[in-house]
Amino acid sequence: MKTMRMTGGMVALALAAVCGTASAAINNTGNFVGNVGGQLTAVAFPGVTNATGNFFVGGMPAGSTILAAYVNTNSWFDPGAQQSLIFNGNGMGSTFAYESSASSSGDVFDYRWDVTSQITGNGFYSFDVGGGSLIYMASLYVVYSDATLPFGSVHTYEGAEHVGEGHTTDNYSFGLAGAAAGPAYFQIVTQADDTNTSGEQIFYNGNLVGGPIDNNLGQFASMISSPVVNNGVSETISIDTFGDWFGLHVALVTTTIPAPGSLALIGLGGLMATRRRR
Repeated sequence: MKTMRMTGGMVALALAAVCGTASAAINNTGNFVGNVGGQLTAVAFPGVTNATGNFFVGGMPAGSTILAAYVNTNSWFDPGAQQSLIFNGNGMGSTFAYESSASSSGDVFDYRWDVTSQITGNGFYSFDVGGGSLIYMASLYVVYSDATLPFGSVHTYEGAEHVGEGHTTDNYSFGLAGAAAGPAYFQIVTQADDTNTSGEQIFYNGNLVGGPIDNNLGQFASMISSPVVNNGVSETISIDTFGDWFGLHVALVTTTIPAPGSLALIGLGGLMATRRRR
């Protein structure tokens, strides 16, 4: 883990760097606290070996400092062979799978590239991923800081997992650790989902946040986005697949944290209200 001290009133930023292929999971790869924001975007593909397109980044304050930016994509059934990325015209190199999820019916692999240095602000960013097998999605998340943003946190999750037919039962649950407690916004990208099987539902800490998961980005990937409330320990994600079989690779949780002074005032106000009722 590396820790950075932010300037301009920012608090410490902690980024957990996880390298190499690991066991199946969607792992907490970064926690950013301060005047920060984050966004996740993705593009769908119909199971290709070479995925090309454009990501759009918008809404960042002008002059924002880019804290982290990563491209993720998938591959199925191959042994985690190398994939390459050209991002915005720049070669980002070839890499073996970052993480894999094994199944007797077929393995799924996640790939990621650090493109932090390539993000210069809002706009379109081209990408070209080569060497894959049944690529259904490519995604980009960007985490940034700016003094004009409210105090809050951004939490990133990456890895490989597949749910549904041939791998798990029709209900699958896992946890997202590391997120700050309080009101938040949740996003997750799925791939290889389709309309042949419908009715899927996804729950966040027991609350329905999305569904059906029917390639809402296009053939064949979806993005689920919803306001949520974090418990601050481990957020439980539960998916009813209804027989569909798809992969998970990247999620983003952003939250606004009340300032310590505000918390103190809330506590004092609650105490005074209690005394008045007595």
